[in-house]
Amino acid sequence: MRIVRKLLVFVLIAVTRAQDNATETKPQDWEADQCDCYLTDGIETEYYTQHRFWDFRNLGDYARIPDTIAGENASAEADVTSKYFKRREWKDFWAIQSWSNRRSHDTLAYGARFPMVNSANNIYIRTNPDKNPASETYLSMRTNRQQGFQVASEFDSVDRFHFLSIRFLGRVRGAPGACMAMFTYVPADEIKNVQEADMEILTREDYDRVHYTNHPGYSIEGEVYPKATRNTTLPDDLKWNKWVEHRLDWTPSQSIWYANGKQVANISFQVPRDPSLMIFNTWGDGGVWTQNMTTGEEAYMEMQWLQLLYNASDTSVLIKKMMLG
Repeated sequence: MRIVRKLLVFVLIAVTRAQDNATETKPQDWEADQCDCYLTDGIETEYYTQHRFWDFRNLGDYARIPDTIAGENASAEADVTSKYFKRREWKDFWAIQSWSNRRSHDTLAYGARFPMVNSANNIYIRTNPDKNPASETYLSMRTNRQQGFQVASEFDSVDRFHFLSIRFLGRVRGAPGACMAMFTYVPADEIKNVQEADMEILTREDYDRVHYTNHPGYSIEGEVYPKATRNTTLPDDLKWNKWVEHRLDWTPSQSIWYANGKQVANISFQVPRDPSLMIFNTWGDGGVWTQNMTTGEEAYMEMQWLQLLYNASDTSVLIKKMMLG
């Protein structure tokens, strides 16, 4: 166990109040050797041993918008869009996905109306086109509908974490028919065994509507679990198509979500309990949840920065005892 030399009270209230026409204040990017543990603020404070920060705001050397690739196989086999995604700070932590929703005997995943494939070609750094932009560049995750299928984008953590606090400054834009999500995940063969805490935005809905869930939200028989989900309106007239700081705190007792520093949901029902992956994705499959995107249209989840506090194992209780004892 590392000796705790310094405790940083890591304030995760929105350090910014981003608007499209405002200059963004840079959050503190603490070096790993400055602190040995971190303490979050909020309704349930927690200690974490690890910190990571990814800044996508000044990456002009990597900025380009890749053309759409025709065909499912070609999309899945595409290389990354720039050398940024080959840098160790990215590839040692995140893995860009290329899986599809096709199953054995060419059947589709449950509920899908057409094939969907993830592509590295749909994750890229682009120049910020905003008037009076808050950043030079940002990370874009694209999903686009082609004839007969949809191309999605996803990146997963390489490792699993046991509780975390994550936030990013982002927005969602584009056509109806897409879902943009941030979630913890433990893979499972059956719905009843899923462990997942997620935030989902549907581009077919109002700009202030966000869904927060500790999955599973329903049973294989179709029974809905009301205590698992909060369908919420963002506070203070916030809109997800503008820059908003989204945050998830996954703790041993509850999952808590914030928007620009204000708590918007907390769920203590079926909190994920095992070490989990951290995943971001943009997707659509024509099913009941996302509904259908018109062929030729696109939607995007865009990030200026991403920040994560985490434990690689269940160390939070031990650290708290050390600090208080």
